[in-house]
Amino acid sequence: MARDDNFIVSVDIGSRKTVVLLAEEVNGRLEVFGHGISESSGVKKGLINNVNQAAQAIKKAADEAYLSCNTDFHHVSVNISDPHLTVFNREGQIFIAGDEISEQDLDAAIKTARAVPTPTNKQVINSVSNCYTLDKDPITHQGVVVDQPIGQEAKTLEVAMHIVTVSNQCVNTIDQSIRTSGLGLHNIVLNSMASSEAYITQDEKDSGVCLIDIGAGVTNLSVFTKGGITYSAVIQNGGDQITQDISDAFDASFEEAERLKLKYGNAQVKSIREDGLIKFQQIDDSKGCEHYLSHQSLVEVIEQSYLSLFSKIRQNLKSQKLYRSLDSGFVLTGGASKMKDCDALLLSCFRIRAKQGCVNTDRITAERSILEPEYACALGLLLFEYEESDLRVIQEDNGSNIFGKIKEQFKF
Repeated sequence: MARDDNFIVSVDIGSRKTVVLLAEEVNGRLEVFGHGISESSGVKKGLINNVNQAAQAIKKAADEAYLSCNTDFHHVSVNISDPHLTVFNREGQIFIAGDEISEQDLDAAIKTARAVPTPTNKQVINSVSNCYTLDKDPITHQGVVVDQPIGQEAKTLEVAMHIVTVSNQCVNTIDQSIRTSGLGLHNIVLNSMASSEAYITQDEKDSGVCLIDIGAGVTNLSVFTKGGITYSAVIQNGGDQITQDISDAFDASFEEAERLKLKYGNAQVKSIREDGLIKFQQIDDSKGCEHYLSHQSLVEVIEQSYLSLFSKIRQNLKSQKLYRSLDSGFVLTGGASKMKDCDALLLSCFRIRAKQGCVNTDRITAERSILEPEYACALGLLLFEYEESDLRVIQEDNGSNIFGKIKEQFKF
């Protein structure tokens, strides 16, 4: 968690908006007490392409957050959506020299699991321990699975980890944008891993679930099986593509297409019981002509656009052989998931249960307007917490990159 004294700060840099949230722990639950929102700039499809513009948007949101609660802050957790990310699921096993597993033994097991060759243009950004196994039999592969191995008696310790690597360039632009805005960077978290913190229950993780976070520029996926995260992905398609498809279909401006989508949109044609005409403006409307389209034709375009996205998700999951591992189905979040009947269309497409996600208010709460799907990542960033041992190993292995800079600021 990014802490300034006794509170936590998150920055969600999206394609459409930049969000800053401040929260504190009250009786075992996080409560959001300050927030700021600004229109994003210098960001396209989740990637920063202009550091100065992105920094100005971050500063504007940060200033608004300060005014909302009259609280100064500096260090923040921020999201990342890199379409070129690489994920690994690795196990690291060591022999225990003493009678009990020590902190040093745990560090050694984690470091063994993380011994993945990383290209010079990439770095490990998130490293999550899914489970620890004591005395795993080399033939049956069975052992004692524990949540916390330190202090346990065992001859061997194995840790199963989900490791995410992203491009150095993507990390550096985020680092520069945060610092140019006048803030300090604590950690960077993969967008989908952050969103899942607020929307996925442990029971769903145990039985298999896929979180689909449909943002404006990109869609983030995170898949959990057997209690831990096993797959992460970024698809460069989101709510803006749906708007663009409407614009192309009816020769309307992007702004007009967005208005049509928000006011008349639905994800399923079969939900439209009575068709009707909708007045709209085309791009070349200099003569003041009146143009109309049918409600059904608009929804047909929207449905096809969502189906195109869902098809990419299906192909992605099938390529990883995860499609049939989702007993708890799909959980939708992100601003573009709010389209009416989006969950019903997803269900009809996959034939697997699908639902619109809800924030786990036992873990985090805020005013109603913040507990909406478009704030999933910002809320999840507040909840995401590195295991201290994992972060220490990351720092030791990456002294020359961004995590080396973070180590200089924080003492764990």
